[in-house]
Amino acid sequence: MVWFWRLILTLDALPAEMRAKAAAKLGDAKSPNAVPALMRARHDKNSTIAEAAVAAMRQIGSVAVEPLLKRLTHTDPNERANVAEALGWLGKDAKPAVAALRIRLGDPQTLVRVRAAEALGRIGPAAVEAVPEFMSWLTDREPRLVEVAARALGGIGPLAKEALSALVEQVAHRDEAAREAVAEAIGKIGSLSRIFVPKLAAQLNHVDSDVRETIARAIGGIGPDAKAAVPALIQQLSDVDRAVRTACAKAIGQIGPNAAAAVPQLIELFNDKDYGVREHVAKALAGIGPASAPAVRGLMKLLQDDRGSVRLAAIEALGAIGPGANDAVAAIKALADEDKYAKVREAATLALATISPAILE
Repeated sequence: MVWFWRLILTLDALPAEMRAKAAAKLGDAKSPNAVPALMRARHDKNSTIAEAAVAAMRQIGSVAVEPLLKRLTHTDPNERANVAEALGWLGKDAKPAVAALRIRLGDPQTLVRVRAAEALGRIGPAAVEAVPEFMSWLTDREPRLVEVAARALGGIGPLAKEALSALVEQVAHRDEAAREAVAEAIGKIGSLSRIFVPKLAAQLNHVDSDVRETIARAIGGIGPDAKAAVPALIQQLSDVDRAVRTACAKAIGQIGPNAAAAVPQLIELFNDKDYGVREHVAKALAGIGPASAPAVRGLMKLLQDDRGSVRLAAIEALGAIGPGANDAVAAIKALADEDKYAKVREAATLALATISPAILE
């Protein structure tokens, strides 16, 4: 029946629902003969059909690799780019295509190189052989290639540890998308990034606020092993830029109990005029946990905040503090009974169970 569903998929006059069903049937069949039709359908002007084609390709999985590889050297660069993109849809199932995709990293057409890099990043750790190529891209004059290389390294994850030094060098890149990709990659490589924490922390006072924000995000992505950056993060909690204050508070929360020294400075931000900062301060205190007990009184004030998201974050922080937040029980119970948002009421009930289980009996 593959031939029948291929025919249905190619008939533009048919309803989109029927053609999308045809794509799903081809995915169920897991036949390599379905690949060409699904490739064409991926670029259908109807998004329902295009999405169904991608889903079907993913369902076919590794069976699709061989027919795709046959077209990866096509004379038409657009076809090579489309094939590389399709291999990326398969994720780790496209592992047999790693060597061929690495060759395409040197393709004369930029779009093909980009699609090949994106595919290798989606394949993940199995594409570790491509790390040297991506490291060289990190110093390219074209920001798009820096961004794509960083995202691919993040997809490869901890096995891309040899690229850490090169990534840290680009954390202050002039292009915002490239910086964000670099920060994300550093976080995905994870605890192995800890040896670069001092170097990242030293740049938290960069003249560009966007760079300061990106560096804080990179530090937060490393998690508890970024403890050495806590003093620098504390200093930037008073940054003039709200986005930087928010990013630093979030990073402190991601570091968790190892950032307990930041509690006094976080308390000072309870009156910040930006509700997003107040919200992330409360979330940071939740990440720190019981050591945030000195903040209970201030968190009780946030329980009256006009913003539901701030009240929710304050409740969760008090719950994370546990029995040390006993003074807040009455205020939390009031929210559990009366707050207009269901999420706030539910969170309040959960917090009460953590702080004082007996009250719910």
